[in-house]
This record gives sequence, C-alpha cells and structure tokens, in this order.
Amino acid sequence: MKQFFRNLWDYLRFIWYYVTYKPFPQPEPEKELQPVEPDVYEYTDEYCGDDSNQKTYEINENNMTNQKIKNVIICLDNGHGEETPGKRSPWSACKVPPELPFREYEYCREIVSRLAKVLHEEGYPVYIVTPETTDVTLAERGKRINNVVAEAKSKGMHTISISIHNNAAGNGKEWKKAYGWSVWTTRGQNNSDVLAQCLFDAAKEILTPLGQKTRHDVSDGDDDYEDNFAMCRMPKCPAVLTENMFQDCIDEVKFLLTEEGKNSIVEIHRKGIKRFVERMGW
Repeated sequence: MKQFFRNLWDYLRFIWYYVTYKPFPQPEPEKELQPVEPDVYEYTDEYCGDDSNQKTYEINENNMTNQKIKNVIICLDNGHGEETPGKRSPWSACKVPPELPFREYEYCREIVSRLAKVLHEEGYPVYIVTPETTDVTLAERGKRINNVVAEAKSKGMHTISISIHNNAAGNGKEWKKAYGWSVWTTRGQNNSDVLAQCLFDAAKEILTPLGQKTRHDVSDGDDDYEDNFAMCRMPKCPAVLTENMFQDCIDEVKFLLTEEGKNSIVEIHRKGIKRFVERMGW
C-alpha cells in the first residue's frame, strides 16, 4: 500500500511539471527549535597543559577599581579571527540582502572588550585569551587558559573560562530561520554545567522580555547542550562556550547590532558569572 501511494505521488508530480512547468509545491516544514551544532572549530586531542615558555598571566591591581579584588580570574575567549573562512552574515559573505554587515570575530571581540570593562569595574581580574584579531589555534588558546589556571592556583584563586561566539545554521550564502541563544559544555556533569545553567537563566531573564529567544537541551536535566568541543574540554577549570544568537538570522542580526542587543549580551555574561561565583561561594 505504501508503494502504491509513493507511485501515485510521483505520477502527480510528473503531471504537474508538464502542465505548469513549475516545481511541485512542498509543504512548509513545521518550525521547531532543533539543536544546531555550534559554529566552532573541530576539537583536537593535542595536550594543552602548562608550557614554561608561555607567558603567564599577572594580576594587575592598577586596572581594578576601589572594590575588593574578587578571588576569581575570568578568562574570556572571543571566537575565530579576521582571516577565518565564513563566520559572517550572508550580506558580509555574499552581499545577500538585506544589508546587515556582521563578522563573528569582530562582534565577539567587541563583546569581550565591553564585558571585560564591566567585570573590571566589579573587581574581577580578567584575562582576554585572544587579544589578536588574527585566528589563534585551539592548542594555543588552551595553553593560555591553563597557564592562567596554574597562576591562579598558586595564589589561592579560582578560574573560569567562557568562549564567546555567534551561531550559524548554514554556510553563509543565504539567510536561515534558526534562532536563539544557547550555551555548551562537555559531556557529563561538573561545575561547568553549573556555570552554563547560571548563564542560561540570565539569558532567559534578559532576552525574553525583549522578545528574543533561547534554545536548550533538557535531556540530561539542565539547559545546556553538550559535546566534546575543545574550548569546553581543554581548560582545567569550569569552561563553557556561549552561542550568542545566529549570524545568519535576519531578525537576530538586527537585534545584535543594536546597542540594546550588545548590552544584553554583555549583561547575560556579567549576571551569569556573578550568579555562578556566588553559588560556588568563591
């Protein structure tokens, strides 16, 4: 019976084509929030431990406010580099209208710069993992973070790492309909999941009143997505990767480019970090 209906469908498509010379209409798929793999590098198994030749992080109290310096160093990693292929809106990649210029490396560096300033004002030591505009290998990023971890431990301090990205559903040649803010950790349960949940809760609180969306996976009892991505796996501290909405979704790019959008992304991370530090009692 199934074969009969398949044959009938093919016959109707054949008749439609020769009568109208138009493609047979397809039903619109139901709009769902399906998991979208983060727009990040493939991970490597290269060891990224301490390296005596790697410059270590020094806490500069002159950059702090009059507040007491917090006992936690915040490592902020901004995704990709100016020469990384893709990682931009369809307008920036192929001049696909509407005119919404957007490049992930540039946007994430602006967010990290703004966030670092806010965190400094609240007394947090901040380490920007990739101050370069060019791309930095995952191995090098991992080494830099783990050197900060080692330096922090020697001073009785804690460390957390957040890699800040924008998501993408396609190859940059057309606008897509996927949407929503999300956060990723490694598989399994540890303090990274606590950090991720604090960030997700902050995102939902901040974005929902603005009409913006979040996306999540609750299959293991929390809201983060999980995979073995390098920037979540390599750091020897609580580490997450945030996907700050989609660079190939028209509505989200419009939002991200506004001051309200940029301030919202910064506030998500500030609020989530503060909540995590308080929850850990650090």
